[in-house]
Amino acid sequence: MAISSIKSMILQSVLYATTNQQPQLCPITATWQCSPTPFMLIAAPDNFNPDVETPSPQTVPEPNAPTVTPLPLKPKPTLPKPTVTPEKLVTPTPTTSLLRLTQEADQIAAKRAWKYFERNWNPQTGLVNSVDNLPWTTWWDQGSALLGIHAAYQLGLLPQDVFQKRMNTLLQTLEKLPLPVTGLPNKAYNTNTAEMRHLNDTPDPKGTSGWSVLDMARFLLGLHVMRSHYPEYSDRINHIVARWNLSKLVKDGWLNGAVPRAGRLLEVQEGRLGYEQYAAHSLKLWNIQATNALSNPPVKTVQVDGITLQVDQRNLKNSGATNYLTNDPYLLWGLEMGWNDVVKPQVQNLLKVQLQRFKRTGILTAVNEDSLDRPPYFLYYSVYSNGQSWQAVNTSGKVYPQLRFVSTKAAFSWFALMPDDPYMKRLRDFAQNLSDKNRGYFSGRYENSKLGINASVDINTNAIVLESLLYQARGRHPLVLEARSQGRQQK
Repeated sequence: MAISSIKSMILQSVLYATTNQQPQLCPITATWQCSPTPFMLIAAPDNFNPDVETPSPQTVPEPNAPTVTPLPLKPKPTLPKPTVTPEKLVTPTPTTSLLRLTQEADQIAAKRAWKYFERNWNPQTGLVNSVDNLPWTTWWDQGSALLGIHAAYQLGLLPQDVFQKRMNTLLQTLEKLPLPVTGLPNKAYNTNTAEMRHLNDTPDPKGTSGWSVLDMARFLLGLHVMRSHYPEYSDRINHIVARWNLSKLVKDGWLNGAVPRAGRLLEVQEGRLGYEQYAAHSLKLWNIQATNALSNPPVKTVQVDGITLQVDQRNLKNSGATNYLTNDPYLLWGLEMGWNDVVKPQVQNLLKVQLQRFKRTGILTAVNEDSLDRPPYFLYYSVYSNGQSWQAVNTSGKVYPQLRFVSTKAAFSWFALMPDDPYMKRLRDFAQNLSDKNRGYFSGRYENSKLGINASVDINTNAIVLESLLYQARGRHPLVLEARSQGRQQK
């Protein structure tokens, strides 16, 4: 298929998902469920990344499902003013010791994942492409890029002078980054020029695409890791973030995003159980408090294969956004911040139900949100969503049971977090060689053996592989904390 035909097909798909699709009006009276008028869907946490350069295999994700509901009509809590300094800035003790990956398989995996960065880092801006060989990105993806570069440096994959050059180039770009009138970074940018783009990769010179609080939260977490591990960059990072109107990221205690509608931006609640709490905890690193997102999410319990799990009550039918229960936010939460006692039972049951499915069916199971190498180009594969178990759905709720897959980044992350579990070891061994020696790791492999490898290649898979390896090398210490007896600091 010609590149122009592929691009046309993909853009039509994303434009439908981001501009035309409207949920029905909802008859339920709960304020988080209903809105007086239909609201827009947004692409988050991983926005649309059309890869028109490498049509075969295609590495093009569809826009992620929206995570939007009307803002609850509750009294506005008194919130502390967002600041650009954390409540307690972690300053590591410098050391010259180098973190080591002692297993050959880990060393090989790190080098393979780093290939993606070598191909897709842009020397003009310091930004990394969201998808292989396409100069386009979102801030969720740049959060992944920061954490991947940090992991690679800590693991000795790039020399200090190269690391410094990449950081300086990125910070120079961020210091001059064009911003919309909202005072927050636009949803998408060109990685070669740092110019604002729409989600469909067309020019957006006025920055009319709005913002995603989930994307911004992940990027802010990445910036926090950089300022706390490398204090020489902290002042520059703080000054960069001080330009941004962070107070708009939370409204009435809920995560707050904005979507374009009828020539203006509509502010909307963003986030579902899992992603919502991961983002809210990330924002706390900058003293931004989303109290309702952390304490009052509307949840219920369901039984999947006899195992009790918490799910978000806000589903596709009553809110226009699917309540995906998948691995991604919980694994990132564990690798980067560490699980708290509240979330641990959910994590344990999430793992238990996937292991049980494997034992019941013989199908290796590691669900996730991931890009695909074929239409619809992006799916959420969830333990539970929209009232059904083991669903692989696109942003409009269409089910693709034939495209269920094993996720590379989920396999690496689970093993890093639970290395003594035999099932985690089996997942990791399965994913070890799902890579292209010149491009990095593929997104995974389809459960249907006839379909083979899911050959999509993107920043999130490769960055999270590196994150998981750094987590292991740090003695299973989360990335936002500093193990003072370890770490490789700039001099």
